[in-house]
Amino acid sequence: MLVQKGGILAAGLAAAVYLGFLLGSLPAVPFHPDEATYIYMSRDLDRILESGPLSVCWRKGNAADLLQTERERDTPLTRYTVGAARRIGGKEATAANWDWSAEWSRNLERGAVPSPGLLFLARIPQAGLLFLAVLLMARIGWRLGGGTGAAAAALLFGLNPQILLHGRRAMSEAGLLFGMILTVALLLERRRIAARFFREIGWPLSVGAALALSASAKYSGLLIAPVVLAAMFLETGEESVWRVFLRGLARSGVTAAGFLAVFLLLNPVYWCDPLGALAATVAERQCLLAEQVQALRAAAPMSLLESVPIRLMGAFYEWFVAPPAFWEIPNYADATAAAERAYLALPLNALTAGAAGSGLAAGLALYGLGYAGVRVVRRRLDGAWIVALLWFLSVFAGIIAGIPILWQRYYLPLIPAGAALSAGAVGAVAAGIGREIRKRREPSRDNRVG
Repeated sequence: MLVQKGGILAAGLAAAVYLGFLLGSLPAVPFHPDEATYIYMSRDLDRILESGPLSVCWRKGNAADLLQTERERDTPLTRYTVGAARRIGGKEATAANWDWSAEWSRNLERGAVPSPGLLFLARIPQAGLLFLAVLLMARIGWRLGGGTGAAAAALLFGLNPQILLHGRRAMSEAGLLFGMILTVALLLERRRIAARFFREIGWPLSVGAALALSASAKYSGLLIAPVVLAAMFLETGEESVWRVFLRGLARSGVTAAGFLAVFLLLNPVYWCDPLGALAATVAERQCLLAEQVQALRAAAPMSLLESVPIRLMGAFYEWFVAPPAFWEIPNYADATAAAERAYLALPLNALTAGAAGSGLAAGLALYGLGYAGVRVVRRRLDGAWIVALLWFLSVFAGIIAGIPILWQRYYLPLIPAGAALSAGAVGAVAAGIGREIRKRREPSRDNRVG
């Protein structure tokens, strides 16, 4: 009992120190112009509170609303969190949206550059979501590999240099990671739910709500939708294939209901004309990607990934090798260079960067994949490991199929999925070593008794 209490106390102390680090280092995180856009867009929360949700609803030909295009491009969770922090702190949103075609000085004159105080406030919710994501990663690691797996998952994810950079900015990455990890964590908890009602109704509803939260942070949160669907057919308790199918189909329907309810609640942009808003969103997302590809083709053609083998290499590079990427297009590299050097001077911000850190991360991830593969071949995968493996495969396949540009932020969902497999494998090795030590001790104890 004392050992257990000591472990809980140590974990709590480590969590408190980590949270203090996240919040205390927020001002040192180099500014990204997209943060200015999210802060500017956070005025949507003001509009909803003052004029109601229909004031941000999508309407055809509504050119008078200058924010409608941004609503088509992005889901609103980050706007809400930034807006809430800003209102609590008594700050107004930036006066103008960021103009990527203008110089830094011109954006400053227009009022698009947030003050240090406003930027700090906008980043606080993202640091909080990142902190919660690390706690959930520890829970996932515990389900896969016990106490050692929990510690490994938290460390591999929480100290990853890419996660620390992008997860502390006033952008969508922290919410996306939190939503995806929350969804997977809930998927792994089904066997621990005793009441039948909660297993069949409450659990799939909560999973659907978590998936909606993930998609409301960023549309790429839907990358784990196949994992959610597959999990609904696992461990149904039925022996007949037909009954397994029916039970899984019923759970899937409940999950879909939970997803739609929460997603529509958080996205009033779809309330007035759902099909029109969806079509406009798809078109705008395609237009945005085409603009990004065109810009890279002119400025950095090496960042275009136009074949599957090159995309595989790009994923490996961004997952293991790439240092923290402070920007995607170097429009303002000179303006942020000093902040970037100061940021990297703090060792904890890039603890696992470099050859040694990259090699260790790659080795652990590949070992985790290999360990899961061996368990598949031997048919020893339980429900938790199946979900973890599907998590990685779904995210990996989605990124390879849908991302033609080498932008680091788009590859972040690979990191928690890979960390979970690594942590589970590390936990299994630790458990095996522990069993071996106990076996060797048992004969000596028997001799002493004799």
